Amino acid sequence: MTLTRFCRSHILSDAKQQLYKPCEFALRSAHAGTIPCGKPVLRSVVPCLCSMHYMKAQQHVVRALRKAGLNITSANKFAPKFHVIVTEYVREIKERRKNALRANQKKIVPKLEIEN
Repeated sequence: MTLTRFCRSHILSDAKQQLYKPCEFALRSAHAGTIPCGKPVLRSVVPCLCSMHYMKAQQHVVRALRKAGLNITSANKFAPKFHVIVTEYVREIKERRKNALRANQKKIVPKLEIEN
């Protein structure tokens, strides 16, 4: 890299650099916490993922959307707008609550009051 003593893979070792930050993708969990990828990524990139982990994250989103019933045929297409995802998530929460309420109502047996 120009104007620095460090190569791209060691640029994070430079305490004065301000352009890069480490990839935040969690490789695995350990007793001390998650272990991040740590490859250098431009600070302006959002989400802060290297190119390999960005593609993995996109695949996870597509898989989750398919599981929710929103079929996206190509990974090149953009995901549905945020309000579509939120609406689907809220619908699932409401459905779970409704099912739980129905299950609780079946368990409740009304008491009959007998007058003497």
